[in-house]
This record gives sequence, C-alpha cells and structure tokens, in this order.
Amino acid sequence: MKTANNSEQKNRFGMRLAWILSGIVLGASVLLAVLFAIRGHRTVIDLENYVNVGTDAGGNPAVLLDVDAILNDLRLPNPNRPGVNAADYPEVYALCTAKMHLVPIDAEHMRVTIEADTETLARYGISFAATTWEQQVKGFVAGATPTPVPLPQTEAPQVTPEPAEPDGYLTSLLDADGNGINLRSVCEAVHNERDLLCKEIFGNNYDTTKTQVAFIVYTGGRHNNLYRASYTATFRPEDGAEPVTIWFTVDVYDLVRTEGRIRYGSVDVSMYDSEEESKRLPGGGTATKLWGGGVRVNGKNGFDLNGFVRFPGCPTSYRLPNGVYWSPTYDLLDEDMIWALTAVDGHSLANLLRYARKEIYARYYAAFDPKTEREFNEHFRSYAWYEPRDPDLTGRMTEAEKSNIRLLREIQSLIEK
Repeated sequence: MKTANNSEQKNRFGMRLAWILSGIVLGASVLLAVLFAIRGHRTVIDLENYVNVGTDAGGNPAVLLDVDAILNDLRLPNPNRPGVNAADYPEVYALCTAKMHLVPIDAEHMRVTIEADTETLARYGISFAATTWEQQVKGFVAGATPTPVPLPQTEAPQVTPEPAEPDGYLTSLLDADGNGINLRSVCEAVHNERDLLCKEIFGNNYDTTKTQVAFIVYTGGRHNNLYRASYTATFRPEDGAEPVTIWFTVDVYDLVRTEGRIRYGSVDVSMYDSEEESKRLPGGGTATKLWGGGVRVNGKNGFDLNGFVRFPGCPTSYRLPNGVYWSPTYDLLDEDMIWALTAVDGHSLANLLRYARKEIYARYYAAFDPKTEREFNEHFRSYAWYEPRDPDLTGRMTEAEKSNIRLLREIQSLIEK
C-alpha cells in the first residue's frame, strides 16, 4: 500500500515537472517571438519616401535621408536620445551610417544611390525596395548637406578652398554668401553708449527709439568705415510737465575682421537739434541704410518651403514620410546662427526672429489668435502641414526649444532697442 502511494506521488511530481518545463519552453518561445518582432521587422522600406533631393543654402546639389523618421516608423531606438548607443543595435547603426550619392540626369532629376550595410539589415528583416532610383529635384532642402556629384567622364578638379571672409576692414555687412555678418559686439557697444548718455541726462526714466541705422564706407580720410545708429530719446516727468526729447547718433568707426571676429575702433556720440538732422548722413563715402537694424537683401526669401525661418548652414526642419518638414526637437541655436540671418523683403531681422519663435509653437500646432496674432495665423495657415489645435503647450516643449525661445527673444530685444 505504501509502495503504491509512493508511485502515485512520483507520477504527480513528474507531471508537474513536465508542465513546468512546458511553460518555460512556451515562455521562452513567446519571448523570442517578441524580441524577433521588435528587432526583426521583416519590412521593405521605400527610401524615396524618406529622401529629399534639392540644393543646399549655397545652391549645391544636396540630399537628405531622414533616418529619424525611419527609426520612428520601425520603432527602433534613436541614438540621438540619451542613453541609446547605436553600436548596441546593428540595424540602427547600419541605417545611421548609410550614405547617399547623386548623379545628375537633367535639370530637374537626379539618380540617387544608397550605400549601406544591407547584409546586416537583412538579418533583422529590413530591406530596401530599391538602392538606386530617379528622383525629382525639389529646390532648397532644409538641413541637407552638400553631396558630391560626379562629373560625366571627367574627374572633378581639386580646388583649394580660400577663406570665405579674409581679415581686414569691412566694406560690406554681407559675407560672400550674402548673409548678414555677426555684429553683436558692435550693437552692444552702440547700446552701451546710448544708455550712458540717456542715464546721464534723464536718469532711469526715459524711452528710446531707433530711427535709422546706416553703414558708410569711406574711400579715404581718417576712418575706413562707419556704423551709425540714430536715436530719439524722450523723458516724461512724473509731475506731468512737458516731455523732454533729444536726438543723437552713436558712431562706431573702423569695423575690422581679425581672426574671424568683428572688432572696431573708436565710438562717438553726437547730439542734434532735430530728428531730421540726426538722420542726415555724412558725405564722402558710400552709405547703405540698414532696414530695421538688420541687413536687407533684395530678392531673397527668409523662409523655406514650409514657412520655417532659414538659418544659414543650420538645419531647422526634417522631412517626414508624409512630405512634411517638421522637427519636434528643434536643434539648439547659437548666437552666430541667429546673427547670420539676413533681413529680406518685407521682414526686418527682428521680425524674422519673431517668426522663428512662433515657428516653435506652430510645430506643436498651437493656435494663433486671428486678431492679436493675425500675421502668424495667416502665415502658418498658408502651409498644408499646419493644423491649429491647442494653444496650451505647458510641459510639452523640450529644453532645447525653451532655450531657443529665450535666445531668440533676447537678440530680438537687443536689435529693437
């Protein structure tokens, strides 16, 4: 009787062990299937949906492969995010290191060829619909880098690049590419002298208005060039007496580029009896009036194809699979990028900075008030990608976007003063 019970207990133990082992095998199979589903997508990518062909800011052939969009669509980790190392994900590394080549077909089309580790991608179930195809050139490509284009039957000549802007006295406030030169040091010198004069006369109770900015290049004489800002300053007594107004100019002489930076010579302040006199420019040189405190270049467009402000040499937007240019993270801007902007027809430099700030909100589809923010409402509504939704962006912006807004507002205020 005891032997029978022992035998029955052994059978029950064996059955339980079998069930446990079966459960482990099944669990392992499910886990492997999930891992395979995550890491092995078994999908075919039509790269043409993620590639934009056109020209960069300098008019050179350029191509942009939106790897971020591919990683997002495949639900793969993005190495641009903290804690993600592309080397830990072979398929991600293969996508991030892919290279694009262009060959011109005609004025409107390019042959695009991708060079990538297709064997590694295939191991993870990822393949391309094609590695070579023809694609239409669609104009300016925001964020693209110049791509070497091979010349038919001949080798491109090797040209030693010359410095874009040699050292020496400035004869223009535009660089070789037609972009405005970074004059922050000059503007700060002007504002310091302006405030010193006004505080000496009025104390802290005054308002200033910039009435004119001009750059004058002399052909000879004591100075090489002159940056002049004209101001009207008004003091309003607290006792209700009549306001007091003064007119003056701040002149910065001998603007010179040394070691890539803009420096200057002496700074003078002159007072006048009327606004008209303060705006009268001296003779003996070639004068250029600067519109709104920035540099105006006729015939240039300050916005890309999707209404985003074009920062020279800085990508501000990326192409998503649906053709929309949109960057949820918005790259960090620095002062040089912002001061390199050039005022264009219809927009001063300060106004472009306003649009750049509002653009960050528009990328989140923030709604602009049709009355108080009519210009931004009309501007962004003219683009198919924009959908006005919710004005409350609390907690949704990245630190980079918040930092950009602060910097754009700071420089805009500096210009408008």
